[in-house]
Amino acid sequence: MLDMENRPAWLGEEPVIPESEIAETLNTELLVVGAGITGLTATATAAELGVKTLLIEINKICAPVRKEIGVVGSRIQKAENNNIDVHEIVREMVMYGAAYVDQRLLYIWARESGEAVDWYADLIKERGGAILTLQGGYHMEVKKGSYTKFPTGHKTRWPDGVSGAKIMTEYARELGAEIRFQTAFIKLIKENGRVTGAIIKDVPTGRYMRVNASKGVIISTGGYIKNTEMLKALQPETLSMIGLTVSEGATMGDGIKACLWAGAVMDDRHLSILFDRCAIMPDETPEHRAGPGRTTELIAQPFLKVDLKGKRFCNESQPYDFVSHRALSLPGKTYCVIFDSGYPEDAKRFDMAGCSRMFDFDNGAPCGHDIKENTMRMQGMLRDGRFVSADTIGELAVKLGIPPEELEKTVARYNELYDQQRDDDFGKEPHRLSQLRRPPYYGVRACSFALGTLDGIRIDENMNAVDKDGEPIPGLYVCGNDSGGFFANTYVNLATGCCAGRNMTFARRAARIIAGKQ
Repeated sequence: MLDMENRPAWLGEEPVIPESEIAETLNTELLVVGAGITGLTATATAAELGVKTLLIEINKICAPVRKEIGVVGSRIQKAENNNIDVHEIVREMVMYGAAYVDQRLLYIWARESGEAVDWYADLIKERGGAILTLQGGYHMEVKKGSYTKFPTGHKTRWPDGVSGAKIMTEYARELGAEIRFQTAFIKLIKENGRVTGAIIKDVPTGRYMRVNASKGVIISTGGYIKNTEMLKALQPETLSMIGLTVSEGATMGDGIKACLWAGAVMDDRHLSILFDRCAIMPDETPEHRAGPGRTTELIAQPFLKVDLKGKRFCNESQPYDFVSHRALSLPGKTYCVIFDSGYPEDAKRFDMAGCSRMFDFDNGAPCGHDIKENTMRMQGMLRDGRFVSADTIGELAVKLGIPPEELEKTVARYNELYDQQRDDDFGKEPHRLSQLRRPPYYGVRACSFALGTLDGIRIDENMNAVDKDGEPIPGLYVCGNDSGGFFANTYVNLATGCCAGRNMTFARRAARIIAGKQ
């Protein structure tokens, strides 16, 4: 737990805004801070239930609503007979978190998330959108040696000019919600132990305003992935493993800091969503690079991966950030991905789940970025020298800066394992083995990119922030990536979209509780 008496430099002191600088007072029932998937869902739901709601966002537009939303028990899943056992998926998530998580929160997501995405599906269907099961056709049968995958992800399909953020913004406004952009959140107002509102600022004019929120405040500013000072203090290993940060919204930790100033406490386990698909230059490492890396789903495929000494070091078929966690102890904290010209047929046979998949699912649900798009990305990175290719493995090794003889030995062994269709070294599934015999050969130095932070303010089942004694702080609700207790150690990517699904589910739950409708 953070030592608030010796507060860390990144937290700083709570701002003091003199009354003389308050230009206006706004009165509402609910104040929602941050207009991403969480804030928009909370605002739309509260407005549906008759709660007078004000949503503020520091940027000129909303953050995009995620295209993959992970839930359990939706109408679409039931129609496809994807009946996920609630206890099974919660047990799996507890294992990934080594039981540092709050199991009560996991069960809330598992039991209420289906309703949340059904609500969203109905909302966007009326306005030209549609939701498909992202992992359609991939049922829960586990091929020998595979990590358990759950068909949770729901993929959104939009006509031109339509988006989830636009639909929810328009819908909330139709129901009477007020939405203010370019409005900064400064601090919470706490009176007699209760959060009663906030101080906000109109960015273009610099005018401060007081917001009185009689029913409470929902904090949903998206975490702190863009705040390098906080990351360096709380997650130094994350900074050393990534080559790029991809984040929508401000995500500077403003909501988390304000909650801490108000007496809330934060998770002790700090982590981020890391995706294993960032290409860096062949003379770079994540910590020593001239610029940001670039992404491609080709890197996320379970092709041969070797360290900078040319040796294989893991089962390549595993959750996204596992290879990054292992790479933390490798030379240069990076690794190389190696494949040959047969990569399209290999990738199709791999039958990947979630957003690493490059072929449409069996039920017609589209993948995120298909093989053609990723081939074009690779060709661009070949031209700028990020990917390398060669007609021999030895030549490829030289271009990647790794020992040729060692890589040749590793490839020869890998081909043996493919031929016998059994990975005696690391136990990878046979259908995810691949041969390296069809030149040209391709290689790239790789690391992860960061999508967002997952540690946050501790909350109870009512989405209330809690203090150091575990007692709820009246009037203060925290949802989305500002909230904690749901993840630890790793992001459970094999339950595709579970972060976005958690955020939507908890936002609806908070709004219903505030409205007295839960």
